[in-house]
Amino acid sequence: MQKKISLLTICSLIAFMSFSQNETNELKTHQYGGWFCPDNLYGFPAVDILDWNSVPVINGRMPTQEEAQNGTSLIFVDSEKYPNAKPLDITMPKLAKYHNNYSKKDEIIIVIQAIRILNDSIVGFRYLNGGNGSARINDVTFLNDREIKDIAPSRFVTLNLQIEATKKEIWDVITDTEYSKTLQPIFDSSNDLREDWDLQSDVNFKYLDDDYITSAFAGELFGNQYIQRDYELGDYKYVEKFFLSEDESSNSTEFVIVCGPYRDDFEAQKFILKKWAQKVQELSEK
Repeated sequence: MQKKISLLTICSLIAFMSFSQNETNELKTHQYGGWFCPDNLYGFPAVDILDWNSVPVINGRMPTQEEAQNGTSLIFVDSEKYPNAKPLDITMPKLAKYHNNYSKKDEIIIVIQAIRILNDSIVGFRYLNGGNGSARINDVTFLNDREIKDIAPSRFVTLNLQIEATKKEIWDVITDTEYSKTLQPIFDSSNDLREDWDLQSDVNFKYLDDDYITSAFAGELFGNQYIQRDYELGDYKYVEKFFLSEDESSNSTEFVIVCGPYRDDFEAQKFILKKWAQKVQELSEK
């Protein structure tokens, strides 16, 4: 039986969609503000907080189309269509806070681009947990040195498996309650979960109580399968991402997992996630 899920509007790996438009008559509509692409785990993988300042950026000029596609930058602006577009006088990368209307959390982001277009100031950024987005500059709050220093060190577990199975076969294993009792002992060795835990969850993995979920998505995105669950527990912001991309010519599927951030328990959680992922692979390849 498939579990009940709630939907979250997100964009695909390749096709960046705009979910916001200019609100004043003075500004002509452009497509650069309001992207939300948390599934772009290839172009913008997760970044541990201690490594935020080492991500690639372009400063002092507009990026080329290639740079906007290879993870160096984010937004490519057609200079013929927008001849007056220019970079803002901001040295990047910069850490900022941003209220994500889709995950319903205040998130720390890495701003990697800042441009002026049609009298509108836009920033492009990457999420620490992977993926990218954009917003108007007034929608982000840059952190000062003290605020950055106070951020607790944390790391994300990122796993990438090549599984000899279709994405549907893997999807069934990670979402169907038929497999939950087989997978449960891996992350619940003390058997503390209530008996019907799997009916309340859209994936057969359990780290935090579902009471702390702020948003959840599970479904197909432009031919790929994607699950994202966002949690908030006080000051702790946590996310789980599961991404499936199938090569139909070989009936194999790439399974990408990003979970975290974790602190002192990073190694323990990495061990659990690796065991869980390996069991999913075993069950899917049967």
